[in-house]
Amino acid sequence: MGSSPAKYTGELYNLTTRRFLLILSLGVVLLTGCGESKRKAVQDLVGHEDLSSFTLHSVAGTRDGDRLRAQAIFSDSSSILMVEMHFAIGSPTTLESGAWHWSRGGQPLNGSIASRSLTFLGGQDGPPSIGGTFDLLGSDGVARYRVNIPVTQLKTRWKG
Repeated sequence: MGSSPAKYTGELYNLTTRRFLLILSLGVVLLTGCGESKRKAVQDLVGHEDLSSFTLHSVAGTRDGDRLRAQAIFSDSSSILMVEMHFAIGSPTTLESGAWHWSRGGQPLNGSIASRSLTFLGGQDGPPSIGGTFDLLGSDGVARYRVNIPVTQLKTRWKG
């Protein structure tokens, strides 16, 4: 015949609990995805030196039509890493060229840049925003370092 009211109450409780746990789990996953990235600003890809003391100090750039020139400066207490980039704005926006310069321990280091990921936002009605992950190549073309630039609005013009 029919089931008892206690059975229906138990099934309803289990269904409600499952929905609640599902919604709670999805909320945790979404909030975790929106958290700040734990990527280091500068990483050593060859010597695996800990460069966690380096931070992004500034990003400046100037858009001129379908071109964007930008400069990012990373620093710790003892040295400055300068990254200069030239982008072609389009669909998609691409890194055309770039160079990096770093004086470490009295020794100049430099090379070219390769883009691993790139985000470009607008700039039609206001300053553009740029961000991404870039490999700093040595003279042999091997990626020596990696820099991470969060999407940053280019409020400061770079005259480079």
